[in-house]
Amino acid sequence: HFAFQGRPTLMTGTDTTSAQTPEFSRVIEIEAIEPGEPRTFSYAATPAECAALGRRLQQEQILSLEVGVTVTRVRGGAHLVFDLSGRLIQTCVVTNLRFEASVSEIVEVDALAEPEYSRRLAALDAAEPEDDQEPPEQLVDGRVDAGELATEYFSLAIDPYPRSPEAPGEPVEREVFTLRGGNAPEGKGREHPFAKLAALKQRMDTDT
Repeated sequence: HFAFQGRPTLMTGTDTTSAQTPEFSRVIEIEAIEPGEPRTFSYAATPAECAALGRRLQQEQILSLEVGVTVTRVRGGAHLVFDLSGRLIQTCVVTNLRFEASVSEIVEVDALAEPEYSRRLAALDAAEPEDDQEPPEQLVDGRVDAGELATEYFSLAIDPYPRSPEAPGEPVEREVFTLRGGNAPEGKGREHPFAKLAALKQRMDTDT
C-alpha cells in the first residue's frame, strides 16, 4: 500500500464526456463533517458504472470497485484515507489468455480549499527534493468527489503488465519508479514501461 505522488492522469479512450460526467461520482460535503469527528463512507460501483469505467480505463471488463473513505477535517479542508478494492478481467502478457485480477490499495491525500491549497503547493515547491510530502487535491465549493478520486487511484493500481498465476516461467524483474520519477523502494511506485529494455541492456553489458 502507498500514497500516490501527485494527481494521476487517466486514459480516457474515446470517451470525451468523462471530465464533465464522472462514471463513478460520489460527492462528499466537507462542511457537513464536524471537526474532530472523522466519518467513514462506503461506496460500490454499480454494474453500469463498472461498464463505463472499463471503457474509460481501457480495460476488458471491470467486475467490481468498492471504496471506503475516511474523512477528517483539517485546516483548510480535509484529510482523506481511501481503502479501495476491485476486480477486473485482463489478458495475460505471456499466455494471451484472459483471467481475473484483483486490486487493493490504501491512498492518503489532503483536499484543501484556497488559500490553504496554494500555501501547501508553495511549501512543497520550496521543500527539499528528498522530502516525501504528498501534493494536495483542490477542494472546490467545499466538496470532494470521492468516487472520481478513487477511480484515478484505481487506474494507477492496475498492473500494466498483467500476468496470470498459471503463466510459465518467472516474471521479468522490472525497475520501479515513483510517479515523479527516480528510483523508489519496493511497493512505492509504478513500473517503468521501458524497464524490460533496461534489464536486457544490463544483462548484455554483464555478458560482455
